[in-house]
Amino acid sequence: MSLERVSLNSGFLSSLGVIYDRIVGSSTVAILSCFLLGFSVRLIPELLSWPYPIGFDTIYYGARIKSGVIWYHWSEFFSRTWLLYAILIPIHNLVKGDPFILLKFTAPILYGLNACGIYYFARKGLDWGVKRSLLAVFFFVFQLASLRISWDLYRNVLGLGVLLFTLPFIKDLEDRRNFMFFMALSVLVVLGHELASVILFAVTFGVMLSGLLKGEYSRVRRIMTAALPALTLFLTSVYFRVFPIRYQIYTNIISAHDVIPARVGGIFFLVDYMRVVSSYQFYQTYVDLVLHVLSLFSLLYLLSLPLVLFGVFRNRVLDYWALLLLVGSFGALFSPFCALNWWDRWMDMLVYPFTFYAVNGIFRLFRLRCRRGLRLGSIFLTCSVLLLWSCRVSPS
Repeated sequence: MSLERVSLNSGFLSSLGVIYDRIVGSSTVAILSCFLLGFSVRLIPELLSWPYPIGFDTIYYGARIKSGVIWYHWSEFFSRTWLLYAILIPIHNLVKGDPFILLKFTAPILYGLNACGIYYFARKGLDWGVKRSLLAVFFFVFQLASLRISWDLYRNVLGLGVLLFTLPFIKDLEDRRNFMFFMALSVLVVLGHELASVILFAVTFGVMLSGLLKGEYSRVRRIMTAALPALTLFLTSVYFRVFPIRYQIYTNIISAHDVIPARVGGIFFLVDYMRVVSSYQFYQTYVDLVLHVLSLFSLLYLLSLPLVLFGVFRNRVLDYWALLLLVGSFGALFSPFCALNWWDRWMDMLVYPFTFYAVNGIFRLFRLRCRRGLRLGSIFLTCSVLLLWSCRVSPS
């Protein structure tokens, strides 16, 4: 009787395993689950603050949507990233109502798009299994840095979401469909956000450089051809930023610019952090700058940093992606008088490559065993819970 019971139990468990693989292994169900997770997590603060908007940039988005204008001048087609407005303004014109209500649903949708993008990149770009890819999504949606980007930087979130679906195609551009998808999505990235565009081309040129060093000349030509439309559009936008066409538009939107922009040589993306004065950037000394950079990094990544370092692995796309973000985040410490602007934004975006490194670190930990047979992953999990509990109960 006991043997029959054991066989029945094992048969039942194997049946559950087959059902699990068929349901969770389905790409459609997995993508939908990722979207619902990201959407639900990001919807909570929107409901708690109802009906008031969240963040600073959200106010500008609301005013821009209510204006009903996508481009104030023909040159803005090239000089501005307008994809978000091209989506939201027609929807608002159709449904009418309060634009801030529309934005309250826009933020969770964009966050859900990024959650789907994390899953897609893990599956197609890194060739991970379903379980590891789903863990990457779960890890990502609860990160402080990813939640901060989604708070009010909607254009940035949109650009990064499209970028996550674009980069996996760079692996195999010999396939005609992959070639067309990469070409179309890369154009959308350029129209979505400036920093996402910089990441796209940094990764693209990095992969091309690796290909040249390995003698993969046909692959390099293929990548260059596929990226050419987006690159042309991007360089055109840079031209219009350096040599803008002067025009005057009267709106009720007041733009607060830096008191002292401190551009290095007049170049719009380089800044002298020792001279810049704005509503959110002002550093009295170099030590002040260092404290700002290190404190934000500690706040965002200190707890997960051991996992990130333990899980680092080589991947062409992730290598150049992480390298660019690290230069943007910490370049101000090594060259404070001439560094990439928005160091804090670059640091926020580190959450994307760090997510994949950390999840890979988790899987590595759970594969290792100590001498007494205990899994290192179990020890790390216990220590993490104790650390989080101590931070929770400790006085502020």
